[in-house]
Amino acid sequence: MIVHEPTGKILARNVEVADGFWSRLRGLMFRRNFEQDSGILFSLKKPKKFSVHTFFVFFPIDLIYLDSDLVVVDLKEDMGPWSTYSPNTKASYLLELVSGKIDDVGVKVGDEVVRRDEG
Repeated sequence: MIVHEPTGKILARNVEVADGFWSRLRGLMFRRNFEQDSGILFSLKKPKKFSVHTFFVFFPIDLIYLDSDLVVVDLKEDMGPWSTYSPNTKASYLLELVSGKIDDVGVKVGDEVVRRDEG
């Protein structure tokens, strides 16, 4: 699970880790839905400006870019299908969430998130 440290609110209870070439390539493409409490965490081998496209993603999503300490370095809210986004800064991780989650939780650049085991 991934938790927004300042508020203690859960960003994603069910987290899929995309740390290989194919899992990062596929991401959310061709999926018909994305559960409210789910997320995909892209783990990058080294910090970089990780551009995202939503070609063949059929619903809007939120993006949270994180540095190696899991501090938010960039955000993109409500990214619709068939669009692209390039962040302004390098990141070590990218968290993709259901659209509206950034606003619901109140995530801002500079906030920290933590990974926790449920229990």
